[in-house]
Amino acid sequence: MRQKHHLLPALCFTAMLILLGLQVYWISKYYTSTKQNFEKEVNLAFEDAFKKEFSLRADSIQRILKRRLLDTTLFTITSKLDKKDKKVIYTVGETKRPKDKFSSSFSLHDVDILINNGNKKQLTTLIAQRFSELLRNEDLNNHIVYYRTQELGKYMVDLTNKIEFDTANLRPILDKYLANRSIFVKYNFYAKEKDSTTNSSTFNQALLKKYPVITRSLPTYKHNPGQNYIRVMFKDPFPYILSNMWLILFSSVFLVFLIAFCLYYLLKSLRKEKKLSLIKNDFISNITHEFKTPIATTMLAVEALTNQSVRQDEEKATRYLKHAKNELKRISELTDKILKISLYDTENYKIKKEKIQIETILKEIIDIYSLSEKDVKITFRNNTGIVEILADKSQFQHAVANIIDNAIKYGRDKIEIDINLFVDSGYLITAFKDNGPGIVKSEIPFVFEKFYRAKQQGEALVKGYGLGLNYVKQIMDQHHGWYTIISNQNGTELKLGWPV
Repeated sequence: MRQKHHLLPALCFTAMLILLGLQVYWISKYYTSTKQNFEKEVNLAFEDAFKKEFSLRADSIQRILKRRLLDTTLFTITSKLDKKDKKVIYTVGETKRPKDKFSSSFSLHDVDILINNGNKKQLTTLIAQRFSELLRNEDLNNHIVYYRTQELGKYMVDLTNKIEFDTANLRPILDKYLANRSIFVKYNFYAKEKDSTTNSSTFNQALLKKYPVITRSLPTYKHNPGQNYIRVMFKDPFPYILSNMWLILFSSVFLVFLIAFCLYYLLKSLRKEKKLSLIKNDFISNITHEFKTPIATTMLAVEALTNQSVRQDEEKATRYLKHAKNELKRISELTDKILKISLYDTENYKIKKEKIQIETILKEIIDIYSLSEKDVKITFRNNTGIVEILADKSQFQHAVANIIDNAIKYGRDKIEIDINLFVDSGYLITAFKDNGPGIVKSEIPFVFEKFYRAKQQGEALVKGYGLGLNYVKQIMDQHHGWYTIISNQNGTELKLGWPV
């Protein structure tokens, strides 16, 4: 059994270590998975933002091209009917150089009307809109400018150079796309003249230490050298990872602490039960001895009385009867004490409060214990003016008697007990102070527990059952009072607070 008790803490500790190891493993795996997801999300956000920024630039260029095409001092929009294909062909040419024109089957599937004075403004606007869309789809989206007319080609080159990629325009768009993914990690752009779009570039450790997550590169198609490719470098994504795994992290920590607390409580309860078992065994051993001795003495006295000669000797018979009576009285008192403790444990015992004369009761108890075989001096003081309180008379007597009995039982050769009454915070306090050897400091918190007996500091071993102070505790709890104890090598002071 002892080996099992010793193995249990080791098994609990091992289980805690295994659980902790598993939690660390799961959290690290989830951390890695969340970090990979972060890298995936920032790459997607970067690509979406990059496309959006290009789309906005293309929109701006398209609007400017439309206005440019409608400028009749620069360009002329004409139409003619293609008799062979039976459709209208629209031509965009330079005003100053009529031969420099774009007329390679530029037709519209939903518009097949010749330009005339009645529809010229409306139709030329539509043609300019559709032509600018064509230039966007064929030129801008492919990042190539075709010289359909010399003037238009030069203008588009200048315009695309002027309205080109700029990280200042990309940043607010990227911020929005990141925010949609609940990503608020600080970042910077990383531009290079040459880079790999397969994300195979290597970075120095100093840069990776500062920016551990770097996206794949995308081409900017800028004409300025050094900014042909762009990446986004993110600082440590720990805040993002934590925001995504706080629930699992919190639940893991809570679970570990909960199990640790349960194991601690279990071990504490087992230690308490083990300690209580040892105390009970000691109590049973003592109580058995205490019952056995008076029973044996009584049996001897009764056996002696069976002798005819003893019965005829009145003096001997009286002495044997007196011994038997005293021993039976000891058994009765001990049985009564055990039964009362058992009764209090049921929590059904009801005290009977009445007005009792405390001075009268205390003096009666003092008179009884002053006749002890030991050298006992008991002093009593009451400066409160209170002579009666509301309490159970029998229980009040038992509480006081148990304290004085302990002081005498465990005291030195010359015993001095001071009993002092005073009032504090609505309680009548009976303070008992003796000059005994005291109680070891580490034992004081346990002296009111049932069956517990403090280690004795004197040379002589005094037998007891660990019931007296527990009985006092039960009485004070029933009266809604309180109790305190202070002890050192110079003596013990015990206070009982009775409601008044």
